[in-house]
Amino acid sequence: MKALIVHGWGADSLSNWFPWLKNELEKLGIETLCPDLPNANFPKKDEWTASLRAQSSFLEKENVILVGHSLGCPAILGLLEAFKKGEKARAAILVSGFEHDIGIQEIRNFTEKGFDFKKIRAACGEFRVINSDNDPFVPLEEGKQLAKSLGTALILEKGAGHINMGDGYLEYNRVLELIKKLAEQA
Repeated sequence: MKALIVHGWGADSLSNWFPWLKNELEKLGIETLCPDLPNANFPKKDEWTASLRAQSSFLEKENVILVGHSLGCPAILGLLEAFKKGEKARAAILVSGFEHDIGIQEIRNFTEKGFDFKKIRAACGEFRVINSDNDPFVPLEEGKQLAKSLGTALILEKGAGHINMGDGYLEYNRVLELIKKLAEQA
């Protein structure tokens, strides 16, 4: 089992709960990668997809769990959309994610063309979508719509904000527990 953590806009591999999660997963014997994606402050969907695709030797598809936060979620959707026929991830856990324009010009290019959810669902075994009811950047309705598009239930965090370090999340046990359960089922 492997895990690939995808950071969001203006973030990097050392942001939020990513270093903690990487460390906890590696203690469990789950090889984990959290790459710094290019131009995090002015990201381009095509560049991020190419950068994630470049990890193909790590991905091993059916053995990888994808974890995204914020802009990392539509980045993962783009990655799954780019999978070739027959390629499939084990699961994707999307935290504070969205599929539509959330009013931030710098990241609009990730959502402006929409997503082929039939292809995305075929490229991944399971999805978990987690959003907060008071996220200042991602409206709760976006999380609900994303969960619906992926055919899964929304996991609601109450009062968790954007579920990032600004909201006190340097650790995030919910994602760790979800990955442990997925690993047990493998």
